[in-house]
Amino acid sequence: MQPSSQNRCSPPADRDKRGVSFAHEISSPAESLLNLIFLMEREVELTPEAKRYLGLIRDETNRLSQIAHSALREFRYGSEVSATNVPELLASVLAFYRSRLESHGISVTTRYCTDGNMTVYPGPLRQTFANLLLNAVDSMPEGGTVHARVSNCHEWSGLRRKGLRVTFADSGKGIDSTVMSNILEPFFTTKGAAGNGIGLSLVNDTVLKHHGVLRIRSSTRTGHSGSIFTIFLPTN
Repeated sequence: MQPSSQNRCSPPADRDKRGVSFAHEISSPAESLLNLIFLMEREVELTPEAKRYLGLIRDETNRLSQIAHSALREFRYGSEVSATNVPELLASVLAFYRSRLESHGISVTTRYCTDGNMTVYPGPLRQTFANLLLNAVDSMPEGGTVHARVSNCHEWSGLRRKGLRVTFADSGKGIDSTVMSNILEPFFTTKGAAGNGIGLSLVNDTVLKHHGVLRIRSSTRTGHSGSIFTIFLPTN
């Protein structure tokens, strides 16, 4: 961004105030919706299919509430690093979306290293895992498999730093090679009106925030389609 553009932006204090206000505006109705869903589950007699739909609504409302609370914490206290068990963080994301995965006919296999403690930005990293998982879900409308792994490793090249490798591999339809170079750009989406093009851009921003590396491989070949997103997180 050019300096002249930066000068036209609002002062940080004003942006923070608006951000806190916006996060509050989202948080309050999200909490109300969760309470209403709770009452509906207790008071209304629903068919199994309706219960499944209501469960999906609860999951998505929970996600909206988590995003709002995360934004509030970041605006109030800044984004701080903390000692985090990365496999446990990933496992918590998978557990949160279990019902959504099951409803889409998607199975998950996991493999975690035993020593996965690292100093990270846990909020943004959790959202990164959620974004990659939901992208995998969207790529498998008829069901499939997601492989989620965390392993100890060294960087592929360059400084050969020590760290963790987090991998999401799916059996979805894959990403066309003609758009592969654009998928990390803000607001670029292959989902039409159903997408906003923010998810992978935020993933890339979070990886860079950790001084890490993001690699993407994908195939659209019939019978061999799917995508692999690999994140390297350096220990230091």
